[in-house]
Amino acid sequence: MAYDSARAMTVVFGGRGSGFLGETWEWDGTGWHQRLPATRPPSRYRHALAYDSGRGVTVLFGGTDSYDHVSSLGDTWEWDGTNWQQRHSAFSPPTRYGHAMTYDSARGAIVLFGGSPEIGAFFDDTWEWDGSTWQQRTVVTSPSARRGHGLAYDSARGLSVLFGGYDSASLSDTWEWDGRNWEQRSPATRPSERNGHAMAYDALHGRTVLFAGGPGFVGDNETWLWDGTNWQRRNPPSQPPRRKYHGLVYDSIRGLVVTYGGFDTVGTIFGLGDTWEWDGENWTERPHPPARANHSLVHDKARQVSVMFGGWNPTNHNLGDTWEWDGTNWFKRNSDVSPSPRYDHATAYDSGRGVVVLFGGYDGSHLDDTWEWDGSSWRQRTSPNRPPARSAFAMAYDSARGVTVLFGGSSEGGTTFGDTWEWDGMNWQQRLSINSPSARYAHAMAYDSARGVSVLFGGTGNDRLGEVWEWNGQNWSRRFKIVEPVSTTTPFEGDAPFSPQTASIRPAARVWHALAYDSTRRVTLLFGGYFPGSEYLNEIWEWDGHQWQQRIPAMNPQSRYSHAMAFDDSRGVTVLFGGIRDEWLGDTWEYGPP
Repeated sequence: MAYDSARAMTVVFGGRGSGFLGETWEWDGTGWHQRLPATRPPSRYRHALAYDSGRGVTVLFGGTDSYDHVSSLGDTWEWDGTNWQQRHSAFSPPTRYGHAMTYDSARGAIVLFGGSPEIGAFFDDTWEWDGSTWQQRTVVTSPSARRGHGLAYDSARGLSVLFGGYDSASLSDTWEWDGRNWEQRSPATRPSERNGHAMAYDALHGRTVLFAGGPGFVGDNETWLWDGTNWQRRNPPSQPPRRKYHGLVYDSIRGLVVTYGGFDTVGTIFGLGDTWEWDGENWTERPHPPARANHSLVHDKARQVSVMFGGWNPTNHNLGDTWEWDGTNWFKRNSDVSPSPRYDHATAYDSGRGVVVLFGGYDGSHLDDTWEWDGSSWRQRTSPNRPPARSAFAMAYDSARGVTVLFGGSSEGGTTFGDTWEWDGMNWQQRLSINSPSARYAHAMAYDSARGVSVLFGGTGNDRLGEVWEWNGQNWSRRFKIVEPVSTTTPFEGDAPFSPQTASIRPAARVWHALAYDSTRRVTLLFGGYFPGSEYLNEIWEWDGHQWQQRIPAMNPQSRYSHAMAFDDSRGVTVLFGGIRDEWLGDTWEYGPP
């Protein structure tokens, strides 16, 4: 992680989730924004970043793309805020990972120390990059060979400060580099042995900040400050959870130290996705929902916020938190009573009564409870009649008739439902139809207010389905049919055969996708989902009531399934959050007019 002071952006590249990442993200102090440059470095983690303020570029070096660390990288890249450019030098540090870099602003040089070329080997070399050439520095004294150490530049004293690391055991030594030689410091107090920590210099308070890391597989959450003479441990009222291999930078515009991500326990597949800021006295978490899947998202028109509830996270824990998105920031909302943590539930916004309606889901067993959120608190509702307990169903609010429509889902014992229910704010009533979609789950629904119908697409029962059905309050009618057998070795069946010629005019059958109705353009928007054969999708399709049209914008969210979407009619955009790709996602996207 590095801070671009010219553009007031914290820059993150790569890392590791369930795989190696090659994404570029920037934090502007209010939200994270993904950048999609034309060129970029290959995916990697345990690389190093540092911002060269003299030339206005973020410099990246090395890392590894090997799970068992048997190989490492030795390439140099620079990010100017628009594109990545690979840089070449006649001399360059050997390939490595777990090294550390910082920018010496007095001498205009990126300083690099240590790292490992492979498991069991360590470097004790010092290199500097001036923007055109790497130069190895010959020194009389030096820290011992190591990786996983911290390095930060103290601009007030003109020294690069190094602490700790790992060389077959964790270290707790402090060193300073003045551009000519390393000098070991012997403070009276110091942090315990550790590696995987991070350091940044807080210019406002004149202290080097060290956060977290640890000697073993589990990190701690300690905060230490170095004043050039001694280390002092701080015990703030609030602090981030424990971690290792996170990022830490100083935001010079706002005078705050920012940390993001890392691993709670090294070796786990999924990392942390939280953002915290240190003001010199305390840590404050910047509100952002944790990554999740199988949650719900609807737009509250009266209060002009999108409301998200529940889901489950990478550690297989059910979530019971309520969040609201106003178009700029997420805000966590609290209520004295609340639905139990759950996933695969559904919500719909009842615009007639100004409440979000929630039903069912799964919290270890299938649920049949009804809740309503009024913007301040959750209230459980009871009804003499109600749908049987279920999960993975879909709901939509029919504003013309003032009812929330529910269809399908699954329950214990492999039961799959094909029933239709409506909630009027007082009671649930089952509705019968001459025609009806087949029993299914993992489908999606949205209400088309221009035509007065609830639109249903996809799902699975015995087949993967690509049908469009519409409910007008009296009857279901099938508008488009695709049925794809669960066995992908047999062809599609349906009203029209699936072929390369016809595939381009309609979405393929899928599950765990999302729908939202764009009332501005009068189309039902479909995004993502899971296609038989283990393919995650990131297609955007629009249904106008007569035909499908695929849309291909300049920039798409990554392919995913089990995400959630809602249309914000006050701003004319569709909001998307989270889902699963190769890992749980916690990103926010909007689709609509420029």
